[in-house]
Amino acid sequence: MRFPGDAAYAVGVAKIGDEVRILAPLCDDERISIVEVYDNQAALERTGSRTGEPTLAPYWKVADPHSDAAAKGEFVIGRDSSFTRVLVLAKSGAVRPEISAVEITVLRADRRHVVGDAFRLKEVPEFQSGTDAKSVKYVYDQGANSEKLLTPSQISEESGCAFDYVA
Repeated sequence: MRFPGDAAYAVGVAKIGDEVRILAPLCDDERISIVEVYDNQAALERTGSRTGEPTLAPYWKVADPHSDAAAKGEFVIGRDSSFTRVLVLAKSGAVRPEISAVEITVLRADRRHVVGDAFRLKEVPEFQSGTDAKSVKYVYDQGANSEKLLTPSQISEESGCAFDYVA
């Protein structure tokens, strides 16, 4: 198990059929408020005009999950139907970003906390369409020395609460 402050927040990522599934570990008293996915590859390929820093390229942004699964951190990138508000539509017909960043605003009581992670699509494990999302192994802590393939229950055991991680 991780302890607060010893590592960055990480999400689990798996591809089932053509859906990219995210498993964002949360504690029972936490819930997702906003999900933002950025195209980090596009950001690396262009820079801001004034600062010379990479410009974030929003790929998908949603808020207010209305499915319990999405509120508790399980969602498919681009599946708008799990959320009440769609602020940026996933780029339909466009190639999914090869390098994506996921930023999640989490609520606990009346407090907000933002956590995030990034992943490379080509390094995400793939499963056949229709495979039960609870039975697959998600890449977790991708790119870190401790990168693992874990089931949803193993990710929950490994992670702790989102509020435990530095924003």
